[in-house]
Amino acid sequence: MGLEPVAGAGLAHFLHDRYRIWQGQLNGEPALLVAIRAPGHGATTEFIKHRDLLRRQLGIRLVLLLLEHVPTVIRRQMVERQIGFLAPGAQLYVPEALLDLRERTPTRAPTANAQFGPTTQVLILASLLGEDLNDGNLTHLAERFQVAIMSMSRTLDELEALQIAKAHHVGRQRRLQFVVRDRELWQAVEGRLQSPVRKVRTVRGNLPDDVAPRAGESALAHYTMLAEPRFPHRAIPAARWKRLQQSLELKVGFDFDGDDRAELQTWSYDPRVLSQEPVVDRLSLHLSMRHDPDERVAQAAQQLLQPFGW
Repeated sequence: MGLEPVAGAGLAHFLHDRYRIWQGQLNGEPALLVAIRAPGHGATTEFIKHRDLLRRQLGIRLVLLLLEHVPTVIRRQMVERQIGFLAPGAQLYVPEALLDLRERTPTRAPTANAQFGPTTQVLILASLLGEDLNDGNLTHLAERFQVAIMSMSRTLDELEALQIAKAHHVGRQRRLQFVVRDRELWQAVEGRLQSPVRKVRTVRGNLPDDVAPRAGESALAHYTMLAEPRFPHRAIPAARWKRLQQSLELKVGFDFDGDDRAELQTWSYDPRVLSQEPVVDRLSLHLSMRHDPDERVAQAAQQLLQPFGW
């Protein structure tokens, strides 16, 4: 595909501002290769509209987006949306010409599980909640999320296997670098995220805010217009249940205990690591309540995503 830069050619100025454009041929048919000058959120959606404009103004049917480092999840989305693209050394996809040529060299098979482990999920949720984790080394990340370094190392392996993140080395330090963020990250991982709730108990006893933040319907009442439940809902890490049961002298609660009881969720990770308030974070709460059989609760859980624009 011999390429010549497209300059002028009667194109609108904003197209030249946003894209670098070359013209060549593919299988004997004229084709345009387009590179986004400043890739960012929503860039591919904009490209779909501008692709049609390029076709009309230049009279060329084949318009391909030039991609450099592109994770598998993003390439899959491009195919699903019928966006022709060229990722050098990886894939050429031209829906108009029914071409889908992929790299022939063997690639490492993804080792990620169908659902993310707790440490991987926490790391992803922290990024989605706006925490800048890029360039964090294993020691720093393990301390930040209160897990073992080996657990964090396995998390980086899992994220790399799905091409959601990549690791790079600074000296002997292995460091994290997300390659998808925000909406694209959420779309790539949503199906693998799971409820953090392992078990729910009814207990009697004192549950301080700094030990057991509000969760379940109590947290939904904090974030949305849902009414407060009859008795408080709280969350603690499952790993600390036995210790807290003894130190807080928690007893089994029953319906006839009236207001002197609480619904206590034990989580696969510590709910406090993702929240600065005495209430669990929005995303973990959404995952724990999105499939609730009560339609009011499920709708409130969906509202938790509104501030993110997803």
